[in-house]
Amino acid sequence: MYTTEINRLNDFYFKYLLGNEKRKNLTIHFLNAVLYGDETPHITDVSFIDKDKEPKQADGKMVKLDILARTDAGMLIDIEVQIQRHPHLAERFLYYWAEMYGGQLKRGDEYSALKPAVSIVLMDFEYLPEESWHNIYHICNDVSKQVLTHHFAMHFIELKKFTYSDIKSLHRLGKWTAYFSNCSAEETEELAMSDPIMKEVVNAEMAFTEDEIMRRQYTQREKALRDYRSDMAEARREEKSFIAVNMLRMGMDISLIAKATGLSEEAVELLKKKLP
Repeated sequence: MYTTEINRLNDFYFKYLLGNEKRKNLTIHFLNAVLYGDETPHITDVSFIDKDKEPKQADGKMVKLDILARTDAGMLIDIEVQIQRHPHLAERFLYYWAEMYGGQLKRGDEYSALKPAVSIVLMDFEYLPEESWHNIYHICNDVSKQVLTHHFAMHFIELKKFTYSDIKSLHRLGKWTAYFSNCSAEETEELAMSDPIMKEVVNAEMAFTEDEIMRRQYTQREKALRDYRSDMAEARREEKSFIAVNMLRMGMDISLIAKATGLSEEAVELLKKKLP
């Protein structure tokens, strides 16, 4: 029986699976599933533009790992994994897109040399107000909905919104989304049996987990992510405590401070006792 302990949204593993020349048939299948659903595949080949190296921490900041690919038609596609909610995410992704799109032109190039650029973001939390789990954004007229240009598209796949009852009945993108939702071992086996591509995906995962070097790099990345989350949580706690102390000095009610900061009344009481 197949078993898994791996976090498939670990960006080092994600890049191993979909950002490697040896497995670019998987990348092509995934991109066609996201962009074209169950239609006849439009993308027949991709090349990778390697922006990022091994995961590491530099100057206390997490290194962003993503996959940047160019299709056989010249379209640029950036694939991101987002596991943490941050302020201004939409602006951040728009900036990444603009960097990708604008980076195509060299000195002396005409604007006609520009090719479409697409961002695909897998999110491990609910972010958008829409009920659907796959949402696509374009630049279009507010009234007529006429698209201004097909050079811009941004796909958001919110894994927490994705539900299913039968693995075998899922369409192409549904199967990929079920996989990245860290489905159970039994469901993973069903995925592998339901589709030759998904079987190849599962086999690649098994090879990854059996490779000592890969597994060690994966573990280091998981530790870095845990440390980052812990540091961020501690920073938020310190910020709340700082605000609570200032409110206490202003003579505000403890229950009001607790509601305003999200701290418990007991925690606010403790802070009050520590005031000079």
